[in-house]
Amino acid sequence: MRGLCLTLLAAIGLAGCGASSGIVRVGLDIYALTEMRSPALGGGMEAQRAVLAEASAFCAQQGRVFQPLRLNPSGDPRTPYYPTAFDAVFRCAGQGG
Repeated sequence: MRGLCLTLLAAIGLAGCGASSGIVRVGLDIYALTEMRSPALGGGMEAQRAVLAEASAFCAQQGRVFQPLRLNPSGDPRTPYYPTAFDAVFRCAGQGG
């Protein structure tokens, strides 16, 4: 029983280790996205990979290409695990740019 409780506690703890703001429209054809990952799930590097993949896929669904406007690591810089998140502001440009 104790092993089951520890397993459940670990599973609940890991469930909150990654989060996304989702793609949010912030202007005319301009979008923002933030991904957060705990250090156990790859931290800022994994958050960056996830942001770039999600934004690229979002633009590709529209038949357009991902054009980054601002890419920044983020999270709490006071922690030894910084960065634990990644922010992107981007647009989906036509195939010609």
